[in-house]
Amino acid sequence: MADRLGTELKGKSRFRSDVPRPVSRLGQNADITESLDTANEDCIARKVKMGKKLERVMKGDRGGTTSATSQETDVDNNKTPEPYNCVGDFEADYLELCKRAGLTEIPQVTQRPHRPEPPPPPDPKCATPLSRKETPCKSSHSSRMEKVEEPTTPTPGDPEEAPPTTYTTSNKFDYFRPKVQVELEKPEDRKSMTEIYIRGWKVDQRYMDVFRLCLPAADKLHTIDLWNVGLTDNTLAQFSAVASQCLNLRTVKLDGNPVPGEGFHQLIGEDSMIVSMSLRSCKISDKGAELIGKALSTVKTRNQSLCVLNLNSNLITDVGACHLSNGLRMNRTLLILSVANNAIGDEGAKQLGEVLSRFALTHEEIVERRKLISEKGTPDIRISPIPKRSESRDRPVSQSSRSQLDKSTAKSGRSSSKAKKKDDKGKGKDDKKKDAQRGVSKESVAKTTKGKGRQSGGKKGPAAGTITTEPETPEVQEIINPLLEEAESINGELFIPGNRVLINLNISRNKIGEAGLKALLKGIQYQITLTMLGSRSSGTGLMRLSLQKNGFPPDHDLYMKIQELMVTRDPLYKPPAKSPDEDSISQTTGV
Repeated sequence: MADRLGTELKGKSRFRSDVPRPVSRLGQNADITESLDTANEDCIARKVKMGKKLERVMKGDRGGTTSATSQETDVDNNKTPEPYNCVGDFEADYLELCKRAGLTEIPQVTQRPHRPEPPPPPDPKCATPLSRKETPCKSSHSSRMEKVEEPTTPTPGDPEEAPPTTYTTSNKFDYFRPKVQVELEKPEDRKSMTEIYIRGWKVDQRYMDVFRLCLPAADKLHTIDLWNVGLTDNTLAQFSAVASQCLNLRTVKLDGNPVPGEGFHQLIGEDSMIVSMSLRSCKISDKGAELIGKALSTVKTRNQSLCVLNLNSNLITDVGACHLSNGLRMNRTLLILSVANNAIGDEGAKQLGEVLSRFALTHEEIVERRKLISEKGTPDIRISPIPKRSESRDRPVSQSSRSQLDKSTAKSGRSSSKAKKKDDKGKGKDDKKKDAQRGVSKESVAKTTKGKGRQSGGKKGPAAGTITTEPETPEVQEIINPLLEEAESINGELFIPGNRVLINLNISRNKIGEAGLKALLKGIQYQITLTMLGSRSSGTGLMRLSLQKNGFPPDHDLYMKIQELMVTRDPLYKPPAKSPDEDSISQTTGV
């Protein structure tokens, strides 16, 4: 059937189009399907054309948007980020600056832990002996039994005991994680940081840049402790610059930070405000000791703030001790110096003993002394007649000579001028007295009126007639230059008293022998004699000297003598209590 239809359709297609043909149902269906196919093809073509146009339009829009976004990103990249202004809250400033610096590992800021407070004293009511029966204590401080004969096993219904308060527990390895420990003056006030402690992790250039911005904003910061943080020459120089910007910084501890350049002297310059500095175990050699000695004092400059310097456990020898003693020659501020556990021998001890007693001035020091004396006496020195003579030599003889008449007129003019000066002086004295009386009356009126405020209608306030005194400012004692002290000439050399401001010297665990002990004993004896004679030189002299574990036995005669002299000079020394027999003998003899 299908083959017959196919042959019929082929035959029909051969006829001419203008000849009418009989139309069958199959033919009608075929024409309809062809027309539908062409219509579908036209729709598809139109959709394709429209899709291409849309794609072109969309491509143009996308290109525009991408170009705009790229321009915006370029503008954002070209813009510099706004600088962060620290607000004084160290934790917030530190975290924000670390994020801006791109630091992935940011050590946590925590408060420094403290030891628990001691338990309260026991109640005296509980201290009374009880009977054998176990009775509970009525005190509110404890609810335990005074006597426990046998340990009792806890029952399931009993409440659990509270954990002890003598220690705190933490997570595993939490103790070893890098932290920044801070001390707050008020725990509720985050802007009241007074101390900062960093221990055991490396503070490199990135962290130092953060501290450079946030530490000066802490107004109450007075202590910085950086223990074993791996400082370098660059970070140490940057830290010294940061320390100079912290206005209230007084204590700096840099223990365990060996630096190749040994530039610790940058922290104790002439304008430094640091009072206490600790440099233990920093491998400071004679080179670093020389720089520190020059920072303490030279002929023209001196540090006027550092009071405590700790140089324990370093590599200082006799050469370094000589440099430190040279720094003590003109320094009258340092009170405590510790150079224990070094390699100082007899030569270094001799230099220290000479500085403590008296020393001869060098040529440079003598020249500077003469300059200071001349500058100090310039207001009282009158103009010398030497330049007048030189001027008279340059003048001709006729002008320099005077007649007798000129001399007499000059004398008469001098006498009249003297009389006028006397009259003026008398008038000036009377006027000064009057002005002084007026000034006293004005001051009394000002004192009575001070503190009243504005009053209308002439009414007197409740504080009428009362005198309000202003708070007195304490007088700051000016440090006298050691070169201006009384000097003594001996065998053509000029000697001045040594350093009597240093009160505590620790040179234990070194290599000092008998020769060094002699020099130190001489210096102590000289200071004691000056104290007994009431010398005008400032200071009281050494009050404590540590010499144990050196190159001499503990029962050495010189060492025992030094100990006897220093025991009574120790401010914490208490004389032994007298027995009743000694008291009765002293009362009878009057001694």
